[in-house]
Amino acid sequence: MESTNHGEGPVAASKRRYIPLNDVLPPLETLVVAIEGSVDPDGVCCLSIPNRVLGDWANNREKNTSFVALANEYIEDEAITLNPEAARLEDLLYRKSLGVVSKVRAARGVNRKNALLRSTTITILNGETISAADLQSELNEVTYLNEEADAFIEGLQEEVQDLKDALSEAQDSQNNPGGAYRSFERSLCEQLSTMIAQDATSFQPNQKIKVRISGDGAKFSRTSSFVLLSYAILMPVGRYLSGIGNHTIAVVKGAEDYDTISTAFAATFQEIDGLQQLGFVAVNGVSYNIELFFSSDMKFMLTMLGLNAANSIYACPKCTVHRDCRWDVSKPESYYSTTMARTLVTLRRTFASHGRTAAVHQGSVNRPLTAIPVDHMMIDELHLFLRIFDVMLRNLIKMSEPQTQQLVAYIRSCGVSFTIWESESSDGKVEWTSLTGEAKKKVLKLLPSKMKDIPLPNAFLDDVVQLWKDFEVLYNLLSSETPPPNAADDIHLKAKRWIQLFLRIKSDGHQKKFVTPYFHVMVYHVPDAIRQFGNIKQFSCQGVEKHKDDSKRNYFSSNHWDAPAEIMLAEHRLELLQQYAREKRHYTKHAAAYWHEGGMQEMRSQMRETLKY
Repeated sequence: MESTNHGEGPVAASKRRYIPLNDVLPPLETLVVAIEGSVDPDGVCCLSIPNRVLGDWANNREKNTSFVALANEYIEDEAITLNPEAARLEDLLYRKSLGVVSKVRAARGVNRKNALLRSTTITILNGETISAADLQSELNEVTYLNEEADAFIEGLQEEVQDLKDALSEAQDSQNNPGGAYRSFERSLCEQLSTMIAQDATSFQPNQKIKVRISGDGAKFSRTSSFVLLSYAILMPVGRYLSGIGNHTIAVVKGAEDYDTISTAFAATFQEIDGLQQLGFVAVNGVSYNIELFFSSDMKFMLTMLGLNAANSIYACPKCTVHRDCRWDVSKPESYYSTTMARTLVTLRRTFASHGRTAAVHQGSVNRPLTAIPVDHMMIDELHLFLRIFDVMLRNLIKMSEPQTQQLVAYIRSCGVSFTIWESESSDGKVEWTSLTGEAKKKVLKLLPSKMKDIPLPNAFLDDVVQLWKDFEVLYNLLSSETPPPNAADDIHLKAKRWIQLFLRIKSDGHQKKFVTPYFHVMVYHVPDAIRQFGNIKQFSCQGVEKHKDDSKRNYFSSNHWDAPAEIMLAEHRLELLQQYAREKRHYTKHAAAYWHEGGMQEMRSQMRETLKY
């Protein structure tokens, strides 16, 4: 049977032309929502909304924009405004817009065009509109409230500025060459008065109050370096291990060297020497005996004593041990604290002989800056730990080459961020992430148990693991706030054995020349300090480091016009307002495995893995 189309069907179809809907529909921006008379007895009016507009609302509406707000933008009659809180109207517009989208998607061709050209009528009931008078009243109220708020904020800013000015006037700071300082004695008396008011039973007139003075350099920005001198009262109420328990008495912008410190802090050192000689301060008419100490890292300590750098031949601040003899731990404990001990008298005498050989001046190249006795110049236990840990980590990295990435993985498994790379500017020299003090303590605690899997030479793998474990035990003992009665003898014996184990490892980095002054101090001078003063934790610079961070924040909040003075003014204002500080909520860590045994880091690692998917 022959077809009756004779090829006309395809030809006719080819003559048809598809016309896009956008070519026959009016532009969306020309459409408006018209107001019509109400078809409901209770209605105010009706909205005639083009279906294209409803569809656009449903498809392109922002998440937090209501349908009522969109309708108000399209209404051409400015006398009518829909009430944004009309819940019925909001729900109705939502359902109508979704219905339009559903109908348009189901239709084809001309039916889709007709569906888009139609409009949807929605009745507006009483209470769903806002009159022009109501709008004007609301606008006037908002305007009034804004004016009142502006006036209140302006007055509050003036009061705050007046208060800051009054607090700043109470500060007795003065300028020194390149910096600023305030009276040490006056500040000390103010802090003691505050502490006595808080806990009078802890302070007795015949009691000797320990005061620790500290100094440290701080790099606040790429081009700005400062040196800060601060003090803390070594009483529990003084919170000397926190930043708020340390108080700045002098600041200078410059390098951490003898010339800068001796010039800028000359008046402060003179006042310290006066208190050292007097031995007491008067607070509210009552005299309190004081005992001054100085604590800092090795560099600042040597500068205060007028000694050479830490890499010099006679670098121990406590005795005149030669650099080539620091490794020798065969001497009795009292050997370096008797005939070879440094005193202010010997330091001044050997300084007078400067210009001769090192064997004569024994590293004393400048005059000591204060009259605080050498046995009251305390090495900071925190920096002792940090510097010895750095030596151990450096040796571990060298021993693990060239498979250092496995070591990196095991250190990261301790819950710290760590990377090793080759420096581009130092002929391929290996560098690594500088860990914080807390991160180093965490690695010291957790890494030794994982060292069996690190690719280290089998000849001394056991010694390296034991070296790390013994140092953790040793540090926990010497940094205890309540050491046992025989702690001094125990520390001396453990430290001697630790250095002997260190030298027994036959690898680069474990030779005698790598026994630093901190090693020697740990063996011979830390036990003596614990025996004399009970513990060395009280002389820790942990609070000094936190206080330095606070000073850095004060620096960045200043206008940098006179940064040292502004740092001290900001700190002084905080001290005067300290009684209004918010008390931190106490939290007890019950799950020891979570907080101290890597549970928290494991959970965070699992969360990071989950977020990848």
